[in-house]
Amino acid sequence: MLVIFTEEESMEVTLRALLPRLGVTAFQIVTFQGVGDLEASLTRRLRGWRDPNARFLILRDNDNGDCGKRKQRLLEHVAASGCTRPVKVRIVMQELEAWFLGEPQALVKAGLLRGQQRPAYLRLPEAEAQPEQRLRSLDPGYRKISGARRIAPHLDPSRNTAPSFRSTITAIRHLVDATGA
Repeated sequence: MLVIFTEEESMEVTLRALLPRLGVTAFQIVTFQGVGDLEASLTRRLRGWRDPNARFLILRDNDNGDCGKRKQRLLEHVAASGCTRPVKVRIVMQELEAWFLGEPQALVKAGLLRGQQRPAYLRLPEAEAQPEQRLRSLDPGYRKISGARRIAPHLDPSRNTAPSFRSTITAIRHLVDATGA
């Protein structure tokens, strides 16, 4: 069983659209109310998890911070939990919306871009300090959860250029291959 801890509902929406297309059928997503809640609860949640076959993926946004420090902090929570099952930590650069910018075809299918329109910032989506604001420039009514519902069904791991998206997909595949989930 793949268990994913995430800090926000829009990531859960995205994962629920994406995981079945990756062939992942046995999963549970635990969504926290922001990074503070995730970090405050992570050690206890891992320590108390009863399924001995669980494999864990922990996702959080970088939010223009120090990626290495953010990852190390989460790994410290994992170590404090005493968890001996496989755990992978992935930091989303800078936030979930960069994953959406990493796939212009998904934005076209979701109605945010037209035809061959390709703004320069789509070339390096994770270089954007505020990807959510870029999506709002394409659609002033863009909101995180409804945007995820609109775009996530069109994401294709073979097309997406966001490195943290690709790294997360690799982690999911590795954890799932190890469990047969």
